[in-house]
Amino acid sequence: MKAWLKFSPRIVNKHVISDLIKTYDVTFNILRADITPKGGKMLIEISGSEAEEGIKYMEKEGIQLNPIKKVVKKDEDKCVDCGECVSLCPVEAIKIDENWTVLLDDQKCIGCGFCTSSCPTKAIKIAY
Repeated sequence: MKAWLKFSPRIVNKHVISDLIKTYDVTFNILRADITPKGGKMLIEISGSEAEEGIKYMEKEGIQLNPIKKVVKKDEDKCVDCGECVSLCPVEAIKIDENWTVLLDDQKCIGCGFCTSSCPTKAIKIAY
């Protein structure tokens, strides 16, 4: 599961994430983070046999969790496989295969939308 975590200033200095990893059987990957003493947000991917319990723990500790439900989709009729979108993807969810076709990987996509603004034919859209 991918989700945005939002931290308030009162919990920035707590050891919530390290306690989460030590206490629960989870794999935790930080995809993006911007945390300051004034609060912040972090994009994470969490999985494992105790992921649900870990999520409940984070929420109990005051971290707001917003699962990512949006990913990009390609309109095959509009796409000309120009590759303009590939270089802008921060998580390499868009690739060009050996046949020079643009491929999207829903499992890697974080729904940031960078690729949608670069598409000259408007073939890439955010899907919910």
